[in-house]
Amino acid sequence: MLHWQTLLESSLKQTRDEPESRFFQLATVNDKGMAQNRTVVCRDFSSENDTLRFISDTRSAKFAELRHQPNAAICWYFALTREQYRLTVAAAIDTPQTNIALCEHYWQGLSRLGRQQFLWGRPASIRPQPQQPLQTATDSEVVPVHFCVVTLNVFAVDYLNLKGNPQQRQSFEKKHSQWHSTDLIP
Repeated sequence: MLHWQTLLESSLKQTRDEPESRFFQLATVNDKGMAQNRTVVCRDFSSENDTLRFISDTRSAKFAELRHQPNAAICWYFALTREQYRLTVAAAIDTPQTNIALCEHYWQGLSRLGRQQFLWGRPASIRPQPQQPLQTATDSEVVPVHFCVVTLNVFAVDYLNLKGNPQQRQSFEKKHSQWHSTDLIP
């Protein structure tokens, strides 16, 4: 039986030419207890550490939600291979104040346009002139203080492969640093 890390690495490899394969849905809980869901870009997957990473803005709602409740859920669907991964994760957040080297690494990996998105202003704030292009500070080599790297530590996975009949479903759970898997009815 393959481990979920091997399955996910295979899905990523098979779909590497599909831009949408880098996007997954992240579900959090807001301060009113309501589920919030959004799509984020996977910047890194480490099968050795059971982690995924994405970047964010500390002024965003998802940052506040993950600070308040670091447990979250991911749903990642690969249309080409017809595989779905539902991951239960715990978030750890690094800012320039807590890990400048990590933040600089991801900041330097962004395109100029990618960096500008962090310099437009506070996410979800009212746009002062909707018809005008957003103004940005000059592109900077310096990581802004509100930039962060979110590391998601995976501790449970529900894998579903929709190809074939019967379809394949497996549950993986990490207990005492060891992964245990169970075959499930789809």
